[in-house]
Amino acid sequence: MQQTTFQSLLLKGLKRFSEIPALTFLPSEETLTYKELLEKTNLVSYYLLRLGVRRGTHVACLIPNSLESVIFGLAIQQCGATLVPLGEKLGTREVHFILNESTPKVVILATQAHVSTILDYFEDVKDSDVHIVGLPGFDVEYPDQFERFQWPENHIDADYPVAMPEDLALLSYTGGTTGTPKGVMHTQEGLGAGLISAAIEDPLDDRDRLLLSTPIVHSAGSLLWRALISGVHVHVMRSFDAEQFINAIKDYKITTTFLVPTMLYRLLEQTKKMDYDVSSMRNIYYGASPISPARLKEAFEVFGPIMRQQYGMTECNIVISRLSKSAHVWAYHNNQDVLKSCGKPCLLTDIRLVDDKGEDVKPFELGEIIIKSPAMMAGYYQRPELTGETIRDGWLYSGDIGMMDKNGYLYILDRKKDMIISGGMNVYSSEVERVVNQHPAVALSACIGVPHQDWGEAVCVVVTKREGFTCTEEEIINFCKEKTAKYMVPKFVCFEETLPLTPIGKVDKKELKKRYVQEQVTSTH
Repeated sequence: MQQTTFQSLLLKGLKRFSEIPALTFLPSEETLTYKELLEKTNLVSYYLLRLGVRRGTHVACLIPNSLESVIFGLAIQQCGATLVPLGEKLGTREVHFILNESTPKVVILATQAHVSTILDYFEDVKDSDVHIVGLPGFDVEYPDQFERFQWPENHIDADYPVAMPEDLALLSYTGGTTGTPKGVMHTQEGLGAGLISAAIEDPLDDRDRLLLSTPIVHSAGSLLWRALISGVHVHVMRSFDAEQFINAIKDYKITTTFLVPTMLYRLLEQTKKMDYDVSSMRNIYYGASPISPARLKEAFEVFGPIMRQQYGMTECNIVISRLSKSAHVWAYHNNQDVLKSCGKPCLLTDIRLVDDKGEDVKPFELGEIIIKSPAMMAGYYQRPELTGETIRDGWLYSGDIGMMDKNGYLYILDRKKDMIISGGMNVYSSEVERVVNQHPAVALSACIGVPHQDWGEAVCVVVTKREGFTCTEEEIINFCKEKTAKYMVPKFVCFEETLPLTPIGKVDKKELKKRYVQEQVTSTH
């Protein structure tokens, strides 16, 4: 019996479908059927084999959302190689570090912003048989040292390398804003288990049409792979635009999508400005943070009761816990506190909450969330000490502080590193944000700790206002005083037109901290 690997599941999935549409790029509407997608994947795989790509070869891809980004990702897996995905919004420092640590033998490039950084890498290793391949059609000026990709006219039926369960399928880097990025290693066996788990949890089939606008090098990629093994017609946008997104739902009868809450809120605001038809929708997956009851009510009114929250992390894919559609509806009508949760453990995942001694805490007590799953990472690349700190006795220590209620719903309070210690009290930023977001003038908020001469750290909230609404710092502070403990009330409220976002759409608190710590907010109220 063939071993169950990520490679085998993906390729078997693609071969199950033929003439039905597999992939459409928007707004050009260029479309590939499953047969055409497999044919192009074969051509690219043959091209990569000729460059020496084999099992164990690291191949870095820096390709924006496009048909090519999907095809090259599939081809790398068909070759049994290791995909090193790079986000186009990564800075020069991060790209330089990742390339030098992962040492890819092939780099596929389609962004102008990173040409010089990748050229520096090539110059450093040019005696090591490294190939830098530039893709046409992306308005990039490639230096003469780079190869230009050309589609082979045909390919010989090759014996593609058969990946083994222990082979490294994905080397995905995380973090790095204040320190060096960490390479998260996922094996063929682990990613395969994650794909199976996602297929069980997410009942999608060939009647579904999926719309993705977040970078597929991140969470959207997991949903993309899961969709392609089931005959789903995937629509990929270059980037997120609220008006274009809503129009696409109507024009292409989209049934399913993935959003981060900031994107959902922008869609809700956009529907107030235009005619729309989202009646085809039946699944909205969202992650990164819970949804407030007020926002959920808006989402129900616009999209219907179709929300599905998922909790995941780079180290454990997106198969940690889920809050189902029915749980959203039940919680909204019966116990809205459950909306603050991220649901219950997925089928193949075990979750515990432990104290600083590694002992299990009781229901409603705070502890670090630790996870055991066949889909979790094998470790951090070339970081054995960090791997040993993170994976202990088979459990992955997430760094998230959480609580579990008596019914098994998991609640995330904060990242350990984001917890604010103000006057000796632990302040969880997510709890402050939940209170602030209830204010009718607040569209979005982010809570950070800033240095303070008396308190050590002071609670600071950065707010964007809803269109047409006004409010003052004093109003927000007084609002919080009525709703939460004194030590959680913000000392400072700052207003911004927009909040900085990470490449996957989360609020970038590291950037906010850098910005406001540099301003040295030290006055007192």
